[in-house]
Amino acid sequence: MKLNSRQIVALCTILVLTLTLAACGQAANPSNKNQQPPPSSQASQDAEKSEDQAAKPPSTRKVNTVMGEVEVPAEPKRVVAQGYLAAVLALGVKPVGAPYWDIESPHNRHLTEGMGIEDTGHIDLSSVEKILSLDPDLIITLSDDPAIYEQLSLIAPTVVFPYNTLGEARNEVRTIGQVLGREKEAEEWIDSFNITVAKAKERLKGIMKEDETVSLMGGHNKALYVYAGDSWRGAQAIYDHLELKRPPLVQEMHNQNVGSSVISLEKVPDFMGDYLFVEAGQSGSFDPSEDLWKHLSPVKNNQVFTLKSEYFWPFDPLAVKAQVDLVADMIIERHKENQANTK
Repeated sequence: MKLNSRQIVALCTILVLTLTLAACGQAANPSNKNQQPPPSSQASQDAEKSEDQAAKPPSTRKVNTVMGEVEVPAEPKRVVAQGYLAAVLALGVKPVGAPYWDIESPHNRHLTEGMGIEDTGHIDLSSVEKILSLDPDLIITLSDDPAIYEQLSLIAPTVVFPYNTLGEARNEVRTIGQVLGREKEAEEWIDSFNITVAKAKERLKGIMKEDETVSLMGGHNKALYVYAGDSWRGAQAIYDHLELKRPPLVQEMHNQNVGSSVISLEKVPDFMGDYLFVEAGQSGSFDPSEDLWKHLSPVKNNQVFTLKSEYFWPFDPLAVKAQVDLVADMIIERHKENQANTK
């Protein structure tokens, strides 16, 4: 179609107006980069953010203690262990501080040597300054003294398990494992402990008769003690794990939750078993040549065993595990010796 000059002018005018309106519309609508995404896009971004947050493990966990609920690091890096060093070591954690007697325990020494664990001293207020200097992110202590707790909790989250409240070795490791976020390592150690006990019990089969009993005694501060509880002088290893039997009166003590009792020399035969384990202590004594002792069945049958204090005073998990084997070894070696002497 051939356009005349008027039509051409009109067409050009319409084109110009169209372009002008388009430009105005563009100005009224800012570029997409300044616009909010449509609702579906925003929801998708929120979902991705939630997934990212869910994928990240929490940085802390809450632990119930006798002092109330305590928020502790999920993965503590600088742990002070007051009274629970063995459990911490069993879980593969290197603490920054602990009391010297735990560091130097014969059951711990092979692990603590070269670790650089600092001695925090006695478990009292005198240790606070030293612990502060170690900059811990978690403190585990057996002291429930409110004055000590107040000071320690100002330094770092402080978890209190009072003395002798965690029960036997496996429960102690499991509980400390929960505090440290080492539940898997705790169960692995418990499996290893159970294997040690099972092997020791198997080794004792055929050596001790089922009805034979074991007494555990010790001297301390010139007094004579009989031990029945699981926290005294190897009793946990002997009675709870190896499951050696207590004499009747010692069993009565245990049934009444009496861990130890002072007895007179005249009462010794009443608490005597077929086997006798004696821990002399630093100020006690046991002389098998004395008239009272030499007439006892374990003395006559060469079934008296002396326990070294440094090995049998501790009752932490590593100590108890070692004591299981030590006790089994002593009984087996003595059995071999007695057999050789009867030939």
